[in-house]
Amino acid sequence: MIVDDEKYMRYMLRKALESEGYQIIEANNGKQCLEKCSIKIPDLILLDAMMPEIDGFACCVKLQELFSQHLSNSFFINNNNLDGNPLLYQTPLLIMTSVEDKESVDLAFAVGAMDYITKPIKWAVLRQRVRRILQINKVVKELKQQTETARLMSLIQERIRQSLYLDEVLKTAVDEVRNFLKTDRVFIYKFKPDGTGEVVMESVGWERSSVVETISKFSKNAQDKSADRGHIPIGDLIPYHVEFLSKFQVKANLVVPISKINTEQTSDGNLDYTQQLWGLLIAHHCSTPRKWEFSEMDFIECLAGQLAIAIQQSELYQKLLTANKKLGELANLDSLTKVANRRVFEEYLNREWRRMAREKTPISLILCDVDYFKRYNDTYGHPAGDRCLQAIANVIKAEVKRAADLVARYGGEEFVVVLPQTDAEGGFYIAESIRQRLLDLKLVNDGSQISEFVTMSLGVATTIPVSGYSWGKLIKIADEALYQAKKEGRDRTIIQTF
Repeated sequence: MIVDDEKYMRYMLRKALESEGYQIIEANNGKQCLEKCSIKIPDLILLDAMMPEIDGFACCVKLQELFSQHLSNSFFINNNNLDGNPLLYQTPLLIMTSVEDKESVDLAFAVGAMDYITKPIKWAVLRQRVRRILQINKVVKELKQQTETARLMSLIQERIRQSLYLDEVLKTAVDEVRNFLKTDRVFIYKFKPDGTGEVVMESVGWERSSVVETISKFSKNAQDKSADRGHIPIGDLIPYHVEFLSKFQVKANLVVPISKINTEQTSDGNLDYTQQLWGLLIAHHCSTPRKWEFSEMDFIECLAGQLAIAIQQSELYQKLLTANKKLGELANLDSLTKVANRRVFEEYLNREWRRMAREKTPISLILCDVDYFKRYNDTYGHPAGDRCLQAIANVIKAEVKRAADLVARYGGEEFVVVLPQTDAEGGFYIAESIRQRLLDLKLVNDGSQISEFVTMSLGVATTIPVSGYSWGKLIKIADEALYQAKKEGRDRTIIQTF
């Protein structure tokens, strides 16, 4: 940018610098310079020191304020290991002055100029100084890019180490990549086994619309092409993608595959490693056309590799959680009937007994015993007996519907049901529902002396627990009720309260 109130001087400067291949923006005063820089900051500003209204020195001060504001949203400038002076990372200023006294030179550097040149301009000197300043600024920008890249990669790697939850890692990735690329939209698209897919994470600028609700699927053709190449030329885009990019006014599209390694054990015991296309990391630039830098593409590809590690780590963690859950179920469930085992029942009853004592509300316990089950086993064999117990467990679970209730195997052919916040009437109702549902199942039992089908006797005990008293009495009373039901002829429910 050339800033000078003399039209002829601007013309001469433009002619000299355009002959060197530079693109030129002009401003005829300090105010116009600030207005244009607020829209787009150039690579170098040549600033005349003596201008009306806002002279070059005052304009320098205001430009520094503009540069600092531009940097305020950048994570890079907050790095304590780097100099926070925006001059090092933003547009250099070259002041043109008619005087070369000590005060003017000192003032030029004091207000933030990188260099100065005196009028009348010596064109050879100007060309060399412009070239040198731009070379220095290029090196500084490359340093900034490398530092930002290293910092962002370190951030992602640290997040991967710290978090086993994939959503957290992906959210950090899309937000930081959008900030790094200074682009409008970054999202991660995950393929499904059938070739379709979904957007699993997205970061969007406030002026841009989300693609989450619009993308429903990529065709199988799209998946095949993405697997072959990281960056898809527009000539290879299928019509669906062209329409999609047009809909969201995408002027530059960067697509990088995310592939992960699958490990499988072969029949001979060796490990087989295969690469699988998991998804895509996609960046959209919508405001202007843009050519992605090689350094940007290399970084995104490296980041995709780190995301692949995070994905594998998360999948292994989920497998571990699933395995631990299964182990927990095995420890807590009766292996045959898949209801709670006796240890879980006693722990649960102890906990609910104390809770009901605090709340002063009733608790009911149902003891269930299969009638003539020994004869059933003798008649049909133990495998059939096991299947019978499984069916009975399912019957009980079907009638005990509340989340707070517990069904457990008490031992052999006995089951127990814990019903917190349930009075005698409710306990009796549930017990009779279980007994009747078992009869409806019509499981034949030729060894029974009271029915042609499998039946059950039930004893119900209900009380309002009192602090200091053991829940063992509740089991004792339920057992007594069960004994009475059997004594009176089986296939019935007896209830006792205390």
